[in-house]
Amino acid sequence: MNSLIEITAAEIQELANVEPKQASKRFELIASSMSDDQLVEVIEKMDIVTLTQINSQHDISCPSIMSELMSPEQIRDIVCQQPLYWEEKIKSNAEELMQHTFDFMTYLIRIQDSEEKQTAILECLAEDPAALFYLSIPFIELILGGTSGDEDEINDTFDDEEDEETVGYSDWQADEEAHSLSIDDPRSLLALIRERAPNVEKSIKNMLRNTGSDWQLIISQFASELVIQAKEKNQVTDEYAEVDDMFSFLD
Repeated sequence: MNSLIEITAAEIQELANVEPKQASKRFELIASSMSDDQLVEVIEKMDIVTLTQINSQHDISCPSIMSELMSPEQIRDIVCQQPLYWEEKIKSNAEELMQHTFDFMTYLIRIQDSEEKQTAILECLAEDPAALFYLSIPFIELILGGTSGDEDEINDTFDDEEDEETVGYSDWQADEEAHSLSIDDPRSLLALIRERAPNVEKSIKNMLRNTGSDWQLIISQFASELVIQAKEKNQVTDEYAEVDDMFSFLD
């Protein structure tokens, strides 16, 4: 059985190096003949670069068995590596980047079959500065778009009232069907984060509050920084090594 696991992992990994989309499809086909426990072992045999390649190329409009079975730590590491696979049009366009990161985070979080797993993923993401910012990108315009940088105006945007109606931005109204937001609306994902992990939502707000800059400029700066940090993490031998100066330009 161990031999089967190793052969399967090697096959998927080799295919991912050539054609990640086909590797994703191949994993889905193999999944029909293996148990979840066996598939988890296959995933654990793959390095984080391979997992990132496969998930980055997966059709995110379709469910993914791999993303459902990955651990919160593996998902966090994929999020930190994923900027290496951004196309230039994404890195250089704030709107494209917000949509791309929203789609990817929605894909990784909503595929999970339990609230506990969703919460664990969100809390794990918040532990890493790069992963937290990636998670924050879809909400930058939503939270900072109406401010001019003045501290009082920024604070007014962040509504931390525990009224179970606001979801973190000042222009939201109760009559906008708070409990039936479309899943393709960033407000829906922010509401899910608040429900599953309110401390993570606060971390997102605090990170954005402390920038005090134009939201498009923030995205441009952080897009470049995320790519740099992803490259550095990809080059170190210890994939869990900390980068102490991450986002030092915010200080």
